[in-house]
Amino acid sequence: MLSTGDVQGSLRQLEALLRVIKYPGYVDYNGLSKGDPSAFLPIMSFTLSSFSPPLAEQLTVTGLELTCKTDLRFIDTLYKVLRDIFHYKPILTKQQFLQWGFSQRKISVICDVINLVLQKHNQLMKSPEVDERLSALEAQIKSLPGLHRLSILEKRIEELERQRHTDKNEEVITISRESWENLMNRVLLLETKLELSNTQLKAPVPCSSSASSYSSDSSKEDLMDRVERITNMLRSTSCLLKNTESSTTPCKQITKK
Repeated sequence: MLSTGDVQGSLRQLEALLRVIKYPGYVDYNGLSKGDPSAFLPIMSFTLSSFSPPLAEQLTVTGLELTCKTDLRFIDTLYKVLRDIFHYKPILTKQQFLQWGFSQRKISVICDVINLVLQKHNQLMKSPEVDERLSALEAQIKSLPGLHRLSILEKRIEELERQRHTDKNEEVITISRESWENLMNRVLLLETKLELSNTQLKAPVPCSSSASSYSSDSSKEDLMDRVERITNMLRSTSCLLKNTESSTTPCKQITKK
C-alpha cells in the first residue's frame, strides 16, 4: 500500500500540470486521493477534448471523438487514443480505471496523459499543415466581398469628412445674451431713425440753390440706403439666430458666410 506522502506528492505534481493547461473545472482532491473514477474522468475529458483544438480536430477526423459518451465508452475510446495516437500503454486496465482505488497509479496515468497532450499540441501548432490552413483562412477572410465593401465605405466616409472640413466656409461666432439684447435694441433704434428720415424727406425743404438741394437729397438718399441695408442685415441675422437658438443654452450663435 502506498504511503500518504507518495499520494500527496503526486497530487502536487498533478496540480501543477492542471495550472499549465488552465483546467477550469472543480478538482476533487479528496476523490483523487481515494481513487474515485468520477474525480479523474472530467480532467481526462478536458485534457483531450478541450485544451487543444488541433488535437480535438485530429481525434474527430480519425473517429476517436471523446465527447457525449458514457463512462465505459469514454474509457474504451480513451485507451484507443492512447494506443493509436500517443503509442502509450497505461499501467491500469480499463476495468481498474473505472474502479475505486489505485489512486497513485491513476494520478500517474493522468499526469502522463497531460504531458503527452502538451507535447502533441506544440507539435501540431508548429506543423506546416496548420500554418498552411491558417494562411488559407486569412486569405479567405480578406477575399470576402462584404469586407471589401466595408473597406470602401470607410474610405468614402474619411473622404467626406476631409471634404467637409476643407469646404467649410462658415464661421461661427458665439455672443452672450446681453450682447444679443443690445444688438436687438440697436436694430430697433435704426428702424426708428429710418422712419424719422422718411418723415423728414416727405417734409418741404427750402431751396437756397439747385446745387445745395441736389447735394442734400443725394446725402439723404445715401444715408437711407445705408441704414436700410444695415437694418435688413440685422433683421436677417435676427431671423437666423431665432431659427438656430436652442431652448436652454444661454448663448446665441451667429453664422457668417
